[in-house]
Amino acid sequence: MTRRIGVLYFSPTDTTRVVCRAIALGMGEENPRDLNMTLTGVRAQIATDPDGVTADIDHLIVGAPVYFGKIPARVTECLGSIGGHGRECSAIVVYGNRDYGVALCQMVELLSSRGFGVIAAGAFIGQHAYSDVVPVAMGRPDKADIDKAHGFGAKSLSTSKHLSVKDIPVQKDMISRSDLYLPLKPVFISELCVQCGICAVHCPEGILSPDTGMYISRSARKKCIGCMACVSRCAGQARIAKPNVIVKLAMNIILKRASVERQEPLAIFS
Repeated sequence: MTRRIGVLYFSPTDTTRVVCRAIALGMGEENPRDLNMTLTGVRAQIATDPDGVTADIDHLIVGAPVYFGKIPARVTECLGSIGGHGRECSAIVVYGNRDYGVALCQMVELLSSRGFGVIAAGAFIGQHAYSDVVPVAMGRPDKADIDKAHGFGAKSLSTSKHLSVKDIPVQKDMISRSDLYLPLKPVFISELCVQCGICAVHCPEGILSPDTGMYISRSARKKCIGCMACVSRCAGQARIAKPNVIVKLAMNIILKRASVERQEPLAIFS
């Protein structure tokens, strides 16, 4: 019997989306039901009808990027409203070649608590969101990563036992243990902005004006999560990642090893 596949992802720079869709293709689904919870409008729809997410699917592939060793707060909020009702799912995190911290464990724990049967879990690699500052995992996921995502999806078809948090390894360090989240916030160069509105459409926090490209209010800047969705899509480079000297030095130290050593995807099945 053919399984109906859905992909639910938070993917400001599109790397998580690419991985999740490659996994779906490995499961034999070229056109899975696509739910992009990066977008504020989609999250609003999910909040209004959370059971609608899983109403017409048999297997849900859930993906999120890793920020400071954890999954983003918006992902936790969104998944916290969805009921799995016993359906199978795959838990996927995508990290910038440094480490995935406790994010994958968080994902599996959250999905299990919401009534999903997690049959597969994976940590894949995507180009680091701050690669404009320190080049890390450039061009990833690459062909080798996509091939492994296809294989991951294919293998999940023959798996039915559920995973628990005890099955998920963690990579704890000072950053993933900390509750602090200090994102790098993009610099806006107003004279280069052509007011195309693309940054506003793709901002997961909905804090940018489509008319000016600026924050919608003074307080809005505080809500920026440093995801670089606006930077990655700005053709005119009106939004750029430009840390001060001290922050850049710290980033070079933290990401030094990740910039020269290649990590490979992790796949976990029961």
